[in-house]
Amino acid sequence: MRLRNDASGYGTVTKTLHWVTVAALAVQLAIGYLLDDGGGGRGRGRGPGDEPGRGRGRGGDTDEATDGDGLGALLDGDVDGLLVAHVALGTTIVVLALARLAWRRLTPLPPWAPGLTAGERRLAHGTELALYVSLLVMPATGVVLLLSGDDDLLWLHVTSHVVLFAALALHLGLVLKHQLVDRDRLLHRML
Repeated sequence: MRLRNDASGYGTVTKTLHWVTVAALAVQLAIGYLLDDGGGGRGRGRGPGDEPGRGRGRGGDTDEATDGDGLGALLDGDVDGLLVAHVALGTTIVVLALARLAWRRLTPLPPWAPGLTAGERRLAHGTELALYVSLLVMPATGVVLLLSGDDDLLWLHVTSHVVLFAALALHLGLVLKHQLVDRDRLLHRML
């Protein structure tokens, strides 16, 4: 077991950071979409009538003591447990992304897989950049939305989701192509 990347492939630290990030992101997105269920009372759900939800985690709540003050509600413990988990996981994902970037500076990447074409290498690099940006922008804008109690950066938060899903689809598509069509065991490099 080698900790660092080398010419033979990815090391244990890189692989662990990759898969822990994948797991944290999967749980984070699941919780986020539970919070944004479109029903009464959670996340960006609907308020009374056709009004938008009021404050993160308090969708249909009209109690003035909890309206719009996401930070105060969080500090008072008057927030849905899912929202607390969502914020904690978002923070964890930022830390993981920064740790991955730092680790990448400390250990060289292994050579490209021999089966990747020049175009696939550009695609892999581009999707990696998009994924890193998303892993930083999505949680950061989520925290700003929570703390501010308004929707000024909602467009950027949503855009980061779109970028993440598009980059993830391309990333997974490339891996599946090499795993199922080319059968060159590209996935094995990260296992």
